Amino acid sequence: MYPRREAFPRSPLVYVTAEVALAYEPFINKVETRDRFADAIRDRLPILSQEMSVSLPLLQTSDDMPAQTLPALRAFNQDRTSSALLKATSLTFDTVAYTDFPEFLDCASAALTALAECAPQALVQRAGIRFVNELRQPHAQADDGFNWEKWVAPELLASAGLLSVGHPAGSMGHTLYHLDSDEWIGFRWGDVVGTSIIDRDVPLQRKESISGPFFALDIDSFWEPATPGPLDPDALLTHFRRLRPLAGELFQSAITDDAREYFRGEKT
Repeated sequence: MYPRREAFPRSPLVYVTAEVALAYEPFINKVETRDRFADAIRDRLPILSQEMSVSLPLLQTSDDMPAQTLPALRAFNQDRTSSALLKATSLTFDTVAYTDFPEFLDCASAALTALAECAPQALVQRAGIRFVNELRQPHAQADDGFNWEKWVAPELLASAGLLSVGHPAGSMGHTLYHLDSDEWIGFRWGDVVGTSIIDRDVPLQRKESISGPFFALDIDSFWEPATPGPLDPDALLTHFRRLRPLAGELFQSAITDDAREYFRGEKT
């Protein structure tokens, strides 16, 4: 539990993903390995797709390793709102139909267990869980400007008043929080005009969003050890459980009581 936690009927949460970055594991490039993963996960994610995925190197190795194109397997649920993507450098479980954390973690756990069964020698470099929120004012139009005082915490909008002339025509920012040990939270925010900040390459069946202004709150909580460690699904789930309340607390601190009332359905 975290301060002011509540589930909103009009939640602005549009995308949630759990990603485990692996040290390059060539065993996953074998068709037989990916097929074993598919067999292990298909009770939950039965629609299978073979893909080629571009994998970017981590920053500390970027001088020596160019981007790679790797064979990948993506497994979808029936309505294609959730999927697991396996390739030699990562396992990602993502959804645009988030309902609650236990259900999300249950599906992520199934994907991690399947990976541990088909590639037990894999080494983990990073594990993170990301929550993308898009706050949209009802009835807003693209030319309505960027008035977010009633929706977003003043701490995020403070820079708008630093200049004595003109008016803010947009804002964006990023804060990296270092938690205990090897855990971190990256927080990006800003006002945007468009349909979504979710990558267009994400092949999930999303609700149609009308192009217009919205305020993005993008919270990426992650564990990154000093050296890659063995794949341990239970330990990774423990990190996710520990990081999630802090991500929730950060979200609740970033919105106003007016926004909370709208998300509860108390305002139109």
